[in-house]
Amino acid sequence: MRNKRTIILAFFLLVTMAMVAREVPFTWSTPDTLVVNDGVSKQYYRWKDGLLTLVRTTLLSNHQVTVFPVAQPSRSTEGTPLETSWQVTRHSETERAAGYYQLELHSNHEKQEVIRTLRKYDEVPGIEWGMAVRGSTSAFEMPGTGGEGGIDLVEDPSLLTGSTPHYFFLPFSTPHHTVSIVSFREATDHHTNIAHRHDVLPYRKSGYYRGSVLSATNNQTGDVHLIVKKSPLERAQAYYAGFDFSVDFSGVKVHSPGITSSPKMDSASKMDSASRMDSAFGEKKENDNEEPGWNEAPWQEAYSLFVLLHADNEDTALEAYKLHDLATHCYLPLRDNTLTMNTWGDRNRDSRVNEQFILTELAVAARLGITHYQIDDGWQQGLSRNSAAKAGALWDDWDASDWKVNTTRFPNGLAKVKEEAGRLGIDLGLWFNPSKANHYALWKQDQEILMGLHEQHGVSWIKIDGLEIGDKLSEDRVRAMLGGAIQASDGKLQFNMDVTAGHRGGYFFFNHFGNTFLENRYTDWGNYYPHLTLRNAWTLAKYVPIQRFQIEWLNKWRNDNQYPENDPLKPANVPFDYQFAIAMMGQPLAWMEATGLPEEAFEVVPLVEEWKKVRDEMQRGVIVPVGQEPNGYSFPGFVSYGEKKVFVLLFRENAFPSSVSCDAPESNTSNNDSINNTLLNNYFSGDDSTLSTSNAVANGVYLLPRGEVTGKRFVPIAGEGTLLSRNADQLVVKFQKPYQFLFGYFE
Repeated sequence: MRNKRTIILAFFLLVTMAMVAREVPFTWSTPDTLVVNDGVSKQYYRWKDGLLTLVRTTLLSNHQVTVFPVAQPSRSTEGTPLETSWQVTRHSETERAAGYYQLELHSNHEKQEVIRTLRKYDEVPGIEWGMAVRGSTSAFEMPGTGGEGGIDLVEDPSLLTGSTPHYFFLPFSTPHHTVSIVSFREATDHHTNIAHRHDVLPYRKSGYYRGSVLSATNNQTGDVHLIVKKSPLERAQAYYAGFDFSVDFSGVKVHSPGITSSPKMDSASKMDSASRMDSAFGEKKENDNEEPGWNEAPWQEAYSLFVLLHADNEDTALEAYKLHDLATHCYLPLRDNTLTMNTWGDRNRDSRVNEQFILTELAVAARLGITHYQIDDGWQQGLSRNSAAKAGALWDDWDASDWKVNTTRFPNGLAKVKEEAGRLGIDLGLWFNPSKANHYALWKQDQEILMGLHEQHGVSWIKIDGLEIGDKLSEDRVRAMLGGAIQASDGKLQFNMDVTAGHRGGYFFFNHFGNTFLENRYTDWGNYYPHLTLRNAWTLAKYVPIQRFQIEWLNKWRNDNQYPENDPLKPANVPFDYQFAIAMMGQPLAWMEATGLPEEAFEVVPLVEEWKKVRDEMQRGVIVPVGQEPNGYSFPGFVSYGEKKVFVLLFRENAFPSSVSCDAPESNTSNNDSINNTLLNNYFSGDDSTLSTSNAVANGVYLLPRGEVTGKRFVPIAGEGTLLSRNADQLVVKFQKPYQFLFGYFE
């Protein structure tokens, strides 16, 4: 007994020493005052009746104190709890996640339990806020809303105070903030403008807004508060109220937590929830046919939030979120690096999918440097409604037999294909569409099918298509299906999450199952333009880690007749290496048939090989967009802040010579502007006689968000651009003609 006690005491001593060695971010200055250190500021919360109320903050950099006059708790409540408790736990780092501290605040009510969690990852600023509820959820149920502004026009002060239930409140120290809400679009088959920003000034009456990212800038000090809602996008959320945020003079509230008074859950969702939350959530009820008491009901998890207070500016705040995302799901080059080829981009659909075609394709794909070859829809016995074959009809409902290998197309199964891929050093990928009937009731069967494909055929990546969520039961079952398969494979199986149609996970949810298949674009339909692909990657990179996205790259020699003859932005006019470079900060997707490429396409191989040499460190870094927003005529780019190097990938689109030219001093700006105006006027009037002037030398100017290249040596890797000058926060690059780029790093 003594030895057992000694071991226990030693264990707790080690845990305590570890917590002391790394400062614990959650402490109590008094029994009712919680101090939260998010890495930028210390936040002082009053802890009363199971609720937190932010009272003041102190900046770590200069000890400046900010007081919050609105004494409003951080969430709606059922009333005074019967009892409350709290605990801080330390969670060690794993292969996939950084270590973190977690604070759990537990409130027991007469007919409800609530656990509020605050999580701080090591070396990452900001707090992840979570919440789980069991029992009554009336405090969070949403009444009917009139949307922004409502319908009541009576001049009554009582109508000016928003009382809509919320699950997080961020107070303002002053009403004078500029609030920016960014909403996003999935279903990219129908949208090419993915991010939409809305800037507002608060008013006494609440305004209600849809979105995933909210930043609030103090108009006097410039400090920025950031909230990122880690949920599906808008109407893909469970029990969506029609808005995510409300803003008024007092601050910001977050709504639509994704919980309801009558959840439809089964053992999968209860198990999934329990596995991701603390054991304090209690026992699971095993008999689903019995009507449980409220304290035996399943726990419901609200959509978590990333919150950072007092960032220096919006860019810094958004970088902190990307650091957080990369800490919660670390980028592992050996598993996450892909250069995938998928033949569907040539629009032959599954008409050529057969053993001999794939074997021929693999040999050519290897020449191009492809590391993963994905056989899309058509490898399986059951043909989908997207099949080129008339018999194809399946989409929402599948039998297990549908997911056997189509022996007509692959008489040897996938054995020969697997063998040849292995010989060439290429990993195989497949396509899968889960059965959606009855909220993914067949999720266990589908999980077994996925595991079978991995174990039998050596498949490491599977594209998940056709998802349609929008309710909690579907969310939980899809998460259990995919997360369970990843866990059972020890992380060797991952998924390409298709967001091209329907209500899916978007960019902040289901985003750690592998990577995101962003969009379908086809030269056959004339809807593929390289500058639009660059624009979507550039736009998303501001908010999320773009290295988790597949960025497409097409055969530019196909279907030139689908574009206007004099269109300077059509794919045929854009060099093949430039098109590949567009995808290099993400996971390049060769959306084409390798055997359809002309010989000149393989001139891109040296660039591919140079990129492979440095991508490990580059894609572990925080990637940010720089330069101008892509529109076909601008100077956009990316910077990746790696562990030791700062990588730059800078483009000149079909841009006219700028007012700053290496061949003309700044005093000649009026002459350059005159040239640009003439070119633009002629282009839009249909006169292209002077368009060749756009081939003149032009300089791109790129502002750096951190200014961390002073005194560092620049090492060029690829591209025709030449670095002319640099200072703490700016690079100037010379390009001889349009559609050139510069790729390199500072060290």
